[in-house]
Amino acid sequence: MADLPATTGALVIGCGIVGACTAYHLARSGVDVTVLERDTIGSGSTSKAAGGFRAQFSDELNIRMAVENIRRLVNFDAEFDTDIGMKQWGYLFLLREGEVEPFRNAVDLQRSHGVPSELIDVGTAREMVPGIRTDDLVAATFCPLDGTCTPEAVAYGYARAASRSGARIVQGCEAIGVDTAGGRIKGVRTTRGYISTGEVVLAAGVWSPRLAAPVGLDLPVRPVKRHIWLTRGPDPFPNRIPMVIDFATGFYFHREGQGLAMGGREETLDDLAPAVLNRAPSLLEAEITHEWWGYYAVSPDHNAIIGTADGVGRLHYATGFSGHGFQQGPVVGEHLAHLVMGTPPTFDLSPFDVRRFETGNVVPETAVI
Repeated sequence: MADLPATTGALVIGCGIVGACTAYHLARSGVDVTVLERDTIGSGSTSKAAGGFRAQFSDELNIRMAVENIRRLVNFDAEFDTDIGMKQWGYLFLLREGEVEPFRNAVDLQRSHGVPSELIDVGTAREMVPGIRTDDLVAATFCPLDGTCTPEAVAYGYARAASRSGARIVQGCEAIGVDTAGGRIKGVRTTRGYISTGEVVLAAGVWSPRLAAPVGLDLPVRPVKRHIWLTRGPDPFPNRIPMVIDFATGFYFHREGQGLAMGGREETLDDLAPAVLNRAPSLLEAEITHEWWGYYAVSPDHNAIIGTADGVGRLHYATGFSGHGFQQGPVVGEHLAHLVMGTPPTFDLSPFDVRRFETGNVVPETAVI
């Protein structure tokens, strides 16, 4: 376990996918950086994620980010010598009456950015995933770029590379509060002592707002629990299936090892059962081996909240991903590093600044699971 230094050039709070990636880009650029993680690397929302990544978004910036994020995830093993369990088997959105037109428009936008998504008929969807019920569906969308991998493995890969480049990763150390003086960051109080710094990155997911509020930064994020159940034993689905999403209910499932992972918006299996019965009734007979839950950090428009605080010099933030934090982490972490260093970013993420909720310049993401 790394010791807490007395001072650091930049301090990242949270060592999930976003914090670990930020530290990696800072360290490899020669910045003196320390990461605080209250538990262990990737143990927060990152390790609780379903591990999906997709280019099927309705917002142009999200689509552009997704294409780059997917490219980095596909190359992750070779670049970081870390097996992340890559399965690029696609996402299949199942659509009912009234849901098709927004997805048709989104597919058109995605294709304009080179994404090979398509609107398909119900018969084609049923051929992809034999065993699903489709009598209430009218269409589906599919994109072969999409897929799943292991989120905590990505976080660990970034953290290991950051450490090798000189970053200090202090695990078992919780940030208690951010101190300021004269409108600028002074340091951070932790459960293991005090660390002086003039540069802080809040990458602590749903826990970021409580650190931001005392210094005058309002991050409008609410925590929403999401549960995942793992099955084992025989099921009627092929070994290779896409991530299947019943968009109306939010119920989804995908292959995980020899079984399936499934989840939705409900917190109990009893509550999820009607959606399962309607879409994949055979799963009601599956043996459940594991269950866990994690938080979605949900913003008012279901888009990330990323930027640098007004009135508090050198406080940066990234939260409110609304379920997209893992898959957006590679681009966002690099962007946060650019904010710290004051260098031009690869992507202009200024539309995600928290000030958009005051100006009304909001473009909601509608493809939210």
